[in-house]
Amino acid sequence: MLVGNMKRIKILSGFIIATIFMSCKKEYTVKEPLLNINLSKQTYKVGDTITFDFDGDADFITFYSGTKLNDYEFAHKERVYDAEMLLSFKFAKYSGVNANVAELRYSTNYNGAGTIDAVKAATWLPFPVGAFNYPTSIGTSSADAVNSGNYNINSLFIDDNTPVYFCWFFNTPAATQRTQAYVDGFKVFGNVISDPSLSGDIYSFGDMGFKMIYDPTQFSDSGTTLPNVNATRILWTGLFNNTITKEGYAVSAPILRKNTVNLGIDKPIVVKSVADPESASYRYVYTDAGTYKASFVIANSSVYGRKEVVKQIDITVEP
Repeated sequence: MLVGNMKRIKILSGFIIATIFMSCKKEYTVKEPLLNINLSKQTYKVGDTITFDFDGDADFITFYSGTKLNDYEFAHKERVYDAEMLLSFKFAKYSGVNANVAELRYSTNYNGAGTIDAVKAATWLPFPVGAFNYPTSIGTSSADAVNSGNYNINSLFIDDNTPVYFCWFFNTPAATQRTQAYVDGFKVFGNVISDPSLSGDIYSFGDMGFKMIYDPTQFSDSGTTLPNVNATRILWTGLFNNTITKEGYAVSAPILRKNTVNLGIDKPIVVKSVADPESASYRYVYTDAGTYKASFVIANSSVYGRKEVVKQIDITVEP
């Protein structure tokens, strides 16, 4: 009799534990978001305010209009486009008498060692005459910098695996008033010929990684007034009443051929986050005519998981 009672107690205990477990599991399960999106019509005019009415709620609501750079099609797929590589910069020479203070060259056989000997051992090729715009006279400050214009550098590369290095060659003759040379905005821009609005930087100034190389003994007369590179520009400088011949180099990091622009994924417009109150609607205005697929990503999320639903509506916008 005792054995039978013990069996019944074990079965009952197991049933209670299972019930508690199922109850807890149900309590902590993330619910699928229930949100309907309604429109009064699907054809509008450019400039109309479109109101998307919400029926229900969700922890998170984000919106993709279907326009360029805000399209759900590219929410998880990077935008990569064929592009030409255009080099540009701003350059100024000022406060001195040396008109030939700097020259830009490039190399495909520099070993990247970052020493004067390594720079001198490499072959540095000049750019064609007229490749860039330069100041025609010595100015008074960096504000006199001239925009170089764009130069297509695709042909500089031997192949996709051999880098190109850029180098500014600087000089200040002895017993002269030194001329300062200033370079900023040195970058490689990826121009998407098929759609210029999708163009973007391939290498920013920071990506170029310029380093200043020179012989410190040539600057024994200059105190702390030394050539340098910071986060935004290159500066060749020194003592104004210079007494020693000075030479130096600002050399870039290795640059590889990249015939594409990668704009990454499209980012949504945040309509509601979990901390926001319930939203009754969302309004949007299209500024160009066309056919768009408006997409709402609605989600509930917690430490126990996330459930997401995508709702899409075709919209026609007339001129």
